[in-house]
Amino acid sequence: MGEKKHIVLVGGGHAHIQTLSQFASTPPPGMRTTMVVDLPIAVYSGMVPGFVAGQYRQEEVEIDVVGLCRKAGVALILGRVVRVDPDGQRILMEDGASVSYDAASFNIGSTVAGLDLPGVREHALPTRPIGRFCSLVEEAVERIPRGTPSEPVSEPVREPVQVVVVGGGAGGVEVAFTIEQRIRGLGAPVRVRILEGGPEILANYFEPLRRRLERQARKKNIEILRERRVESVDGGSVMLAGGERIGCDILLWVAGSRSHDVFEASGVAVDDRGFVLIRPTLQFKDYDNLFAVGDCGTFIDFPETPKAGVYAVRQGPFVTHNLVAWLDGLPLRRYRPQGDFLTLMNLGDGSAVGGKWGWSFQGKWVMKWKDRIDREFMGRFLTTP
Repeated sequence: MGEKKHIVLVGGGHAHIQTLSQFASTPPPGMRTTMVVDLPIAVYSGMVPGFVAGQYRQEEVEIDVVGLCRKAGVALILGRVVRVDPDGQRILMEDGASVSYDAASFNIGSTVAGLDLPGVREHALPTRPIGRFCSLVEEAVERIPRGTPSEPVSEPVREPVQVVVVGGGAGGVEVAFTIEQRIRGLGAPVRVRILEGGPEILANYFEPLRRRLERQARKKNIEILRERRVESVDGGSVMLAGGERIGCDILLWVAGSRSHDVFEASGVAVDDRGFVLIRPTLQFKDYDNLFAVGDCGTFIDFPETPKAGVYAVRQGPFVTHNLVAWLDGLPLRRYRPQGDFLTLMNLGDGSAVGGKWGWSFQGKWVMKWKDRIDREFMGRFLTTP
């Protein structure tokens, strides 16, 4: 027998964990696989707002990548990838090592835009990397004096915990609701403000859903400040363009997505935010044996596709099939991003808001539905009986 063809999976995102699961049940014949990740644990983003609200324990939102690799017979390398050499077919690591491949796929997500603004890295809690965000939220919550919801902290009398959420997209809105619930549940007074740079929160969502969430924000006294752009941050406040200053004790940074530096450093074709350009087959624009899934890729034909976890989940079976098919010389499947998808947003209080096909709805039943979907997804990747 000849040497086995080598598949390299870079990143443990929502698509690649499905590849590991599939390879565990049906190993691709004549091939070997290596997973390269910087952390041994992957975090499922769909349950992170529930974690922020205190509804889930940290281990409930985590996927054991090491265990999945072991179960699938996949080699594991822990380390940070800095670039890919497409012509030499090598993945280059921060420590100077390299990993050769016959076909490789990237599922490395994104980072958060605006981290280079003065004071942001020092004082903000960015939502990426998401595992680190979970730890930072817990540390921030632990510093809040405890009371009870019926007997709030009153001795000494204190001002509300000032929370500022930068970013009015779906992630920012959901985190605003869930952190408000978490802090209020501690018996501490809280004031939450969302800073949105544009004229509307949830700009990419249909109006009935947006208006419903705005009504819920008013009921919870969550303020939405539109057309506010951050210029800098210090230890206790956020400075906005125009000179306005907003005090904050906790600053959550959800200011849109930006690509990691890997693709620009590799000289491959990227969009204006550094995300690698991909075809419907999930292949890089200029390289047939390189694939990208989830947030880190931008479709050439559908560049406005949102950076949302639902797409990475849907792409999992496609990239799993296409990696093996390409190496076997078989036809590849083409993925077309759905124009509309089910939106379920956790309000932190046991209820959720949902939307689909221009309709919106809410209630505790919506949260139960969301919880069931999330737990069923996570249940597919258990590594212990």
